[in-house]
Amino acid sequence: MIRVEVPRDFSETLNRGSVAKRCYPWDVNVIDWSAPIDDEHEYMPSGFSFLHGSELEPRLSLKERSFLTRWEFTCLMRNQTQGEHILNQALLGVLYHIDPYDPAYRYMLHEVAEECQHMSMFNDWVRLNSDIRTRGLGQDQLGTAVSVLTPVIATRFPALLWTLTFLFEVFGDQMARRAASDPNKRLHPIVRQLMKAHVIEEARHVAFAREWLVRLLETMRPASRRALARVTETTLATILRLNFPFVPLFYSAQIRPLVSRRAFRRALQSPHRRELLQRQVGGAVAVLREIGVVRERTLRRWDRSGRLPLDRVDRHALD
Repeated sequence: MIRVEVPRDFSETLNRGSVAKRCYPWDVNVIDWSAPIDDEHEYMPSGFSFLHGSELEPRLSLKERSFLTRWEFTCLMRNQTQGEHILNQALLGVLYHIDPYDPAYRYMLHEVAEECQHMSMFNDWVRLNSDIRTRGLGQDQLGTAVSVLTPVIATRFPALLWTLTFLFEVFGDQMARRAASDPNKRLHPIVRQLMKAHVIEEARHVAFAREWLVRLLETMRPASRRALARVTETTLATILRLNFPFVPLFYSAQIRPLVSRRAFRRALQSPHRRELLQRQVGGAVAVLREIGVVRERTLRRWDRSGRLPLDRVDRHALD
């Protein structure tokens, strides 16, 4: 039996929120799927495409940017679907081992249902863009490997589960928040609406993961806390070193007429892209620092090396 660490009244609050404010993707007031897919729009929020800040961006026409950002968003939605699937594996694994009379049990069922809706709307977008090929780009092997480990981590190492869950949710949430409020009028309306629906429900998921982690840390032995800190810091350091976010993007021959593999790699390693990743990681790290997962000495070392300047460690990056 896994002990629920989240206070009952906190779970009940989230339960009420899930009932009162759930975004059903096929309600026309949530997402209007009839909006045409064309080459007059862009499909990635400002600052989040691999094109932004790269040498590629100025030389591309609107039609070319439209196709490339649509390719990018579609690949990301396909990969995000896999991520949500893996998260659901973890949540269902935990559910099997907790008290079904605790309100957290019902909330986790709400979260699974909401993640299934997210998977469905991401998949609808992928199917709507059937000319974009998303198979065989490396995501399948990566997702399979992670899914094998997920049930073990979920039931044997709950502190690591909730830390990784928090990071995954936060990384996806940042792009979604930008899309929901992006002033770029060329951003496609379905992208904007889809991301807005995601933001509303992810806020509850992030809060639940953080609360469980905070309460669990209070009961952990010092050696276990140090082990969690080392694994978390190693994960984040790898992301920063490789400039490789939680939801990866792989090259495809489909974009070869416009972007070579070499130019694609350069764009992913551009100063703008590195700064974006530092802001994303910095926002999450600020919260993990507050609750005692990421250590001060590690932050000082990252600052000295330039891997993550301390001025990037700001929780307001999550707003």
